[in-house]
Formats: sequence, C-alpha cells, structure tokens
Amino acid sequence: MRIIRAKDYDDMSRKAAHIIAAQVILKPDCVLGLATGGTPVGTYKQLVEWYDQGELDFSEVTSVNLDEYRGLPREHPESYWSFMHRNLFDHVNIDPAAINLPDGTNMDAAAECARYDEVIRRVGGVDLQLLGIGHDGHIGFNEPSDAFDLGTHCVDLKPETIEANKRFFDGNVDLVPKQAYTMGTRTILQARKVLMVVNGKAKAEIVKKSFFGPVTPEVPASILQMHPDFVLVGDEEALSLI
Repeated sequence: MRIIRAKDYDDMSRKAAHIIAAQVILKPDCVLGLATGGTPVGTYKQLVEWYDQGELDFSEVTSVNLDEYRGLPREHPESYWSFMHRNLFDHVNIDPAAINLPDGTNMDAAAECARYDEVIRRVGGVDLQLLGIGHDGHIGFNEPSDAFDLGTHCVDLKPETIEANKRFFDGNVDLVPKQAYTMGTRTILQARKVLMVVNGKAKAEIVKKSFFGPVTPEVPASILQMHPDFVLVGDEEALSLI
C-alpha cells in the first residue's frame, strides 16, 4: 500500500489524475475501472482538461464501471451512466462501444450479474480500478457484512447509504433506488492496480479503520490491504488520523 498525501481536494484530484493519465499513456488500450460519487469528480475534470490540451487520448481505452442503480434507465439524470457521460465520457474521445456499466433496467439479477462478469472477463480484466470509500467502509456498493462478496451481485442498499445518496435525488429519500448492481470485492482485487481517492475530515476515521485495522468484511475496504498495488490518495483532513 502506498499513501500519497495531498494538500486539499484539488491537489488530491490532480495527483489521482496523474496516476490515471500515466496508465493511459503507458497502455493506450488499457481497461479503466471507474467510480461515481462526489469524490472522483475533480479527477475526471482534470483528465478532461488534459484531453482538451491534447495531452491524453482515450480512443483505445475501455471502461467498466463499478456499479449502477437497479431499476434506473440510462437516461435518468441520476443513473451512473448519466453521471459518467456528464463528467467524463461526453468530453473525451472514448469509443461509445467501449463503455460498459451494469444494466440497471435488467431486473433479472442473476442474468445481469453473470453478463457483467463476462464483460469484465472478455475485456481482459481491469488495469486500473478507481475507488472512493463510504463512511462505513463500503467500496462500490459492497456494504459491511459477514462475508466478502465475490463477483458482480445485486445488493440491498443499507439505510445509511440511501440517506447519503438522497442529495442526488432532490433530498427525497423515497426517490433513491433501494438496490444496485455492483462489482464484488474479488473483482476489485483482481484489478492490476487500485487507486482510491478520499477527502474531508468526515472520512478520517474510516480511513484509519480500513487501512490500519483488521481485514474484515465488516469494513469492506479493509480487503485492499491485501492488494499488491494499492494507492491511496487523500487530502490532509482525510489522512489526519494516520
């Protein structure tokens, strides 16, 4: 595990973007595992800026996203499909055919999870997986439980996660989907490099618990202690307890 300390959110975003940019430059046909949520937005913004300056070329890149809400169509403004297009895909030259997310409209959970696992296998696995972290240590939608989940699976979102996500649905908790499709921890661990971005004092305790405490499915992110090439980029507040 490598820890990179940043001054603030903008510095964290730039440092993380440098790592992703290096992956794209060194292997133009790489597979990027991408994440949603508020934390990676600055990283995507920096990548778009470098693309606009002619520094990056996404034409050969394949993307696989961590997760998607079950029941939301792609066109919904709060689907992760929409999020990724709004923050990255619409602004760079990635091939639309190379963009992959779970299909939230497929209500056959077993079939959709099997399909997405096959997509990840077919593209050769993930070269670099970008992650955020939840206040309870969840990565993707792998929530605290009594066992680590393996491949893509359908999860019932915990009340805390639903509450945290209501800000994306006009503050109305009733509008937040209650289930999601997500990559499993085994799939994440099989990525050749894992990059986590974290910022803010509110995340300091879970960072300490995840990476300086026991490895346990009760803190899903703790499994990343076992990854051979895990990089944590955090601002001073998020890393203040380590």
